Amino acid sequence: MKFYLHMFVTFVFLSTSAYAFQPKIEIVEQFDNLRMIAFVSTSDIRKSPEWNPSLGAPPLSVGKAIQAVKEFVTGSNDSTIISEIELRPVPGHEKHWHYLIKIANDAKRTKYDLYVVLMDGQIIPAIIEPQGYK
Repeated sequence: MKFYLHMFVTFVFLSTSAYAFQPKIEIVEQFDNLRMIAFVSTSDIRKSPEWNPSLGAPPLSVGKAIQAVKEFVTGSNDSTIISEIELRPVPGHEKHWHYLIKIANDAKRTKYDLYVVLMDGQIIPAIIEPQGYK
């Protein structure tokens, strides 16, 4: 019995460790006067559709990206104020693009929240780097 318990603990440890060591891409962007960082797994980027701006519209429309963020933030479509949106290539994966969406946030310590939205609709919350003292 003790052997099975030891085996189970080892299995759980290895499973969580394998997830933690999946390759991740750091997306570091300057968005207006804010510097943000988001961590996206390479498998999520590969699952996201490729896009060539010269060949047509993006796989995920601006409207659907905004709707996805609103539902992610509030669970509904209303009351979230989108203050800015940009479309950019994923660094190191130029055939894959993402939206950066900034929403107003008066209820928290930060004035804005930032989200990365991949072309398959997956949303990754971004971290706003604090500004240093000058």
